Amino acid sequence: MLTTKTVYSLYYPETRRIVDELWRERPHHLYERNYTKRQDAMHAPLLSRYRTWAADAGVTFGSALVHEYPTAGASEGIHALLARVASRATTGPRARVHVFDGEYEGYRHLAAALSLEVCTHARSPDRWTRTLKEQACAGDWLLISQPSAIDGCVWDGYDELVAWARTNVPELAFAVDLTYVGAVARPFRIDVSPSNVAVVLASLSKPFGVYYHRIGALFSRTPFDSLYGNLWFKNLFSLALGERLLAAFGARDLPSRYAPLQKRALERAVAAGEAPASAEPSDVVLLAHARVSAGDALAPELEAFVRSREHDGLGLRWCLTPALDALVAEGAR
Repeated sequence: MLTTKTVYSLYYPETRRIVDELWRERPHHLYERNYTKRQDAMHAPLLSRYRTWAADAGVTFGSALVHEYPTAGASEGIHALLARVASRATTGPRARVHVFDGEYEGYRHLAAALSLEVCTHARSPDRWTRTLKEQACAGDWLLISQPSAIDGCVWDGYDELVAWARTNVPELAFAVDLTYVGAVARPFRIDVSPSNVAVVLASLSKPFGVYYHRIGALFSRTPFDSLYGNLWFKNLFSLALGERLLAAFGARDLPSRYAPLQKRALERAVAAGEAPASAEPSDVVLLAHARVSAGDALAPELEAFVRSREHDGLGLRWCLTPALDALVAEGAR
């Protein structure tokens, strides 16, 4: 196995060394004297550093996302957001969640588990300008990943979408998921300061391969009461680890180092028949993508990777982590 459909993080050797250093320190001081409430603010340095680190990567936060909470990766923040949408839907009009076709599947699965209706839109301006105008209602949310989980690339249409929605569907609130910031080598710009961006989600899982350490954050224009308890219920070791990772590596450092391996991993996948020759490395160093027409012949083993697109045929996206992991184990760099 050289590729997977689900996106898995790569446990980088550089990350392993920092984890080892922190373990060797036996950081019991993080947990001592909790009755003094000294731990209450221990998440603040990480979240402050994340804002600076992401800004260096090209993210514009603005000044309105003043409420911030440490979370167990991005997933806890997604759950808190959708739970709030679901709870408010019981006291007023039934709120809905909007996503683009092929988006991170966790949005849809969790929304469905909370009995929220999910509206799917084609990621093409000539389509979403019509469907969002027709379907968006007060209380609705659009969840979007940028860089995009759809193909692993920074979506150039993001600014156009946010600006259009602010004027044409102002009742639609945006939650922007920055999970892949730190996994892209090239410069880019993401503006989450517009007034219709109400929540920003962050995670270090993909940038640093710390999936099971669960390091994330939620930034919001309004308080999240369900996350207030994270003042106490947070993983102090993970917070310390995250702070050290952000201090050690700029947002483009690791993906720049591993981009050559990404190309080699994709070459192996193509040679093994797990990806077509038309596949290209994505902006996100863990991923590759291809676009094919409906009539193209695909090897049977590729069929599981096909994602239907209403507006542009078939799209394919792979996670290259297994092939990357093998190359790292071989000592390639």
